[in-house]
Amino acid sequence: MECWGKRSPDGSWHPLVDHCVDVAFAFRSLLELPRLARSLAELDPAQRERLAVLAFLHDFGKANRGFQAKAIPGARDTCGHVMEAVAFLREDCCRALWPEAWRELVGAIAGWFRDGEQALAMLLASLSHHGRPVSWSDYDASGIGHSAHRYWRKAGDCNPIASVAALADAAFRVFPSAFATGVPPIDAAPALQQRFAGLVMLADWIASDTRFFPYRKSGEEDRPALAREAARWALRAIGLASPDERSPRDFEEALGFAPSPVQAALLGKLPVDDSTRLLLLEAETGSGKTEAALAWFLRLYAAKEVDGLYFALPTRVAARELYGRVRRAIERAFPEEGARPRPVLLAVPGYARADGIPAGEVLANPHDHLWPDREEDRWRERLWSAEHPKRFLAAPVAVGTVDQAVLSALAVRHGLLRSVCLDRSLLVVDEVHASDPYLRELVRGLLCGHLGRGGWALLLSATLGESAAASLFGRDLLPLEEAMRRPYPLLSARDRGWSHPSTRQRRLRLEPRASLEDQRALLEPVRSALRDGARVLVVCNTVRRAIALFREVEKFLGEKEPGLLDAVFAVDGQRCPHHGRFAPEDRELLDEALSHTLGKGSASRPCLVIGTQTLEQSLDLDADLLLTDLAPIDVLLQRLGRLHRHDGRDRPHAFAEPRALVFVPEKPLEQYLDERGCLRGPAGLGAVYRDGRVLALTWELLRERGEVTLPDQARELIELATHPERLFRLGESWRRHGDELEGKVCAEVRQALRSLVDDRPFGELHYPDRGESVLTRLGLPTMELPLATPVRSPFGRELRSLPMPAHWLAGDDLRRITDVPVPVESDGRVLRFSVNGRRFRYSRLGLERDDPEDDDADDA
Repeated sequence: MECWGKRSPDGSWHPLVDHCVDVAFAFRSLLELPRLARSLAELDPAQRERLAVLAFLHDFGKANRGFQAKAIPGARDTCGHVMEAVAFLREDCCRALWPEAWRELVGAIAGWFRDGEQALAMLLASLSHHGRPVSWSDYDASGIGHSAHRYWRKAGDCNPIASVAALADAAFRVFPSAFATGVPPIDAAPALQQRFAGLVMLADWIASDTRFFPYRKSGEEDRPALAREAARWALRAIGLASPDERSPRDFEEALGFAPSPVQAALLGKLPVDDSTRLLLLEAETGSGKTEAALAWFLRLYAAKEVDGLYFALPTRVAARELYGRVRRAIERAFPEEGARPRPVLLAVPGYARADGIPAGEVLANPHDHLWPDREEDRWRERLWSAEHPKRFLAAPVAVGTVDQAVLSALAVRHGLLRSVCLDRSLLVVDEVHASDPYLRELVRGLLCGHLGRGGWALLLSATLGESAAASLFGRDLLPLEEAMRRPYPLLSARDRGWSHPSTRQRRLRLEPRASLEDQRALLEPVRSALRDGARVLVVCNTVRRAIALFREVEKFLGEKEPGLLDAVFAVDGQRCPHHGRFAPEDRELLDEALSHTLGKGSASRPCLVIGTQTLEQSLDLDADLLLTDLAPIDVLLQRLGRLHRHDGRDRPHAFAEPRALVFVPEKPLEQYLDERGCLRGPAGLGAVYRDGRVLALTWELLRERGEVTLPDQARELIELATHPERLFRLGESWRRHGDELEGKVCAEVRQALRSLVDDRPFGELHYPDRGESVLTRLGLPTMELPLATPVRSPFGRELRSLPMPAHWLAGDDLRRITDVPVPVESDGRVLRFSVNGRRFRYSRLGLERDDPEDDDADDA
């Protein structure tokens, strides 16, 4: 048998050389996209051709006999192809087997770089195409060096050395300009090695797709010519190659309204140069920050400074909410499909959509021919970036969570692939204030790398304090008084700012109520407001608290005033709260119903929505009355942004002015500190919101001010509750709390820094084998728990899995649990199941424990 690595549908062998040619030409085409390969833009054509040769060699390890044996049913003496390739390069016993053509090729490669170490590092970078860098420590741990030579020796009809010689001969034949004389050596510093590796990973994934690169149909086929054309087609179809025409409609045509002053500045006043590569837009909720970001993207895209946009949101819900607005804006800005960056992707695992169509609705059937003309087949190709989360950032326009962007900066599998895709895009990070210290440090690392490679970024926030802003910009902290004098709203770069006074000021009444421990205190204000015809929004700090309050309200209204039950938020007749512990299928229904109930254009009638932090970010909701647990000032301002959000709405007379009831503890917050300085207060104070100093200062502001004017006083309020000078002035017990908290923060920052990709060369660059979700957010992730059989949810959706907070199963083998489908009992209204002896239920109230423990660390 011939010894190659790629099998055709009819079972015959096709040369490994074909796939290597495909990858090399895909890689070469990627190099021609200037914003995708900014770091390699200075290379001349012959140097680029030399990198294509290295990409061509990415799979040479598949020629070894142990890998080829995998094609034989029942074969036992098999092996992989990556570490075996390293052994072929490194071990003397393997080097003694090298054919002459391979020796000549490797000798040429050694002279292409500044020194031999760089040449070897680049070969290792090419071999790392499966996503994880090949490191010497991994190689030594594999032990393959002791036995690899036997897999490279001829046995029977399989001759690995002949295959290697054929690959080397093909490299000389297909890429002759790479071997020209007089070409300057490439200085392959670690940064260039990482860009190269990421591009090879991307090229390998593209070239492995038979929709673009079909199997050889005859021995006479000119594979390089086909691969060149296939690569061109693939990059266009996927959306990596931008349309030649880049003339979007003007803002008013694209968005449907005239630009605000800040939007107009981004459209034309601001310079497009290195001084504006990183911008921060601070403005109140509902002020059009999303549209401002789109304005900046359209300008940069038309100027060919970027080829894409990634809109990073703090949560999946926020991403899904924003996706429709972004997609419609892009469609209106580029009415001609051929000139539009496509697809516009919802980059959320489990919810992926391309140009509004769910990825699962377009079947990935095999193609009978290359580069089809049928619209259905073109749709399949366009969905390429939606088919796997690792590809999400390849879409020209994508809306997703900040986690997807952060993964491009972390030492995780395929992080470098994500990174090279993101290089070409304007990175917009929304709600940047919402990051905890760990995630904020990761975002800083992400921005540092993205900007250092010539990228562009825009940060959006309604409530960013000076300490966080200084950290993100890498500048000195401003003193308190100076920080409070900074304008608001404000568009700022590192060294300058552009202020744009708000055209809309709102005076809000704030009424602290000392009843955080007694949820029954909320019942009468809720009933009274509903009687008056108000739209009432209740935001709790934890899921458990939201569900408990919902039960109390249902019982109270059912006994005291049943007619008001119709005002309680419901989905398909099922009353329910709104929080993050619903199955994705049901959560979509809840979000749609929520927009219908409190969104733009919704009816002015009495209604009540009880939920958690899912209600406070990136949702266009409008309430007459807000009831909220005490939260840090930045979070509180976000919640206040849901009051009287839409002008022109007919409101009950008693709620003509926006009003918020803030529920605070019955005793001073300081009394909830233990002897070590840990805060253990009610309603998630100290667990969900850890910094008691900010909570204490927020509470102090509530006592001092019965009303506030927003956005005019937003800057002052934020700094008075978050600036380090204010935190330092608190008493001794709070200093002890601060020390305890700072110790945890420092540990988290150190952990974040350890998770970021460093600048070591390949060979030394090593990724620990760990999961992605644990790295982007601290703590255990939410798992998808597979169900033994599909079941109907309380809202009529078919469920095959349920979200499970991993901390509920702490101490168990989480990987084993997610591999074993769980039997579920259902009575049509409630699903019940057990995991490792722990009982759970899922109903219209969401997922709960049937044997709840005392756990104030419930998330949202």
